[in-house]
Amino acid sequence: MDRKQISTVTIQCALDREAAPIRAALEGRQELALLGNHVWTGTYAGMNLAVCVGGMGVANSASCAQFLIDRFNPQAVIFSGIAGSINPNLAIGDLLIGAEQHYAETNTAIIAECPPYLEYFPADSDLLQAATSAAEALGYQRAESVGDLVASGRWRGRDARPAPIVEPGGERSGQETHFVVGNISTSDRFNTAPEVLDELVTRFRADGEAMEEASAAQVCGKCAVPFLCVRGISNPCGQAYDDLNSHEADMDMAADAAARVALKTVSLLNPQG
Repeated sequence: MDRKQISTVTIQCALDREAAPIRAALEGRQELALLGNHVWTGTYAGMNLAVCVGGMGVANSASCAQFLIDRFNPQAVIFSGIAGSINPNLAIGDLLIGAEQHYAETNTAIIAECPPYLEYFPADSDLLQAATSAAEALGYQRAESVGDLVASGRWRGRDARPAPIVEPGGERSGQETHFVVGNISTSDRFNTAPEVLDELVTRFRADGEAMEEASAAQVCGKCAVPFLCVRGISNPCGQAYDDLNSHEADMDMAADAAARVALKTVSLLNPQG
């Protein structure tokens, strides 16, 4: 990716809560609803920026990614949202930057017979480096990925460390915040079964799971548009969906964490910055 050629970035979200901190940061904000997508456009850090809420799941995500590419001709697409953690180094409010996006239930060898001819979808290396720098600049401490832990023989399972204390306003108290550059598993299911989650570690060295990034990355790969996914951790994988929905502060904190790093990444991409 040639940063000198970057003028427009789009940020894709599944949920309104994920987009809210980003649209609030836009200058000259305008709103557009088209083809089932809700979009806000404006500028940020000297860049043209559009943020879109496209809905949950792989079909909505693929549709939204193609819409953003067709409509705005971006030089980069960033997915910003929340995810469940598999990596025990990631607690609520921590950050997962996707080095690789993997489909959980797909026969990927067959999918790879079509463009972009990939069984999984790596992040653009320049975007990945910018997001890593953004997380560090915002005070996140880098932690080891599941792949690192498995390779070193120190993987001991998914037992998550205790969740942080969340004070009024969603602020985290008394603990460092961490980020991992690792792998994300994409599923249209909200997986909670231990054997399923363990299989994601075995197959993909997955650090977390969500429902959109692999299909968005696949579309971006087909269209030769650089892609990155940034996820804030809202819950440990294994928690029931109904339990997650009872923890609004956790989801808002996770969405805000991802949004802050996504926006900082955009600012670092500015060729004039």
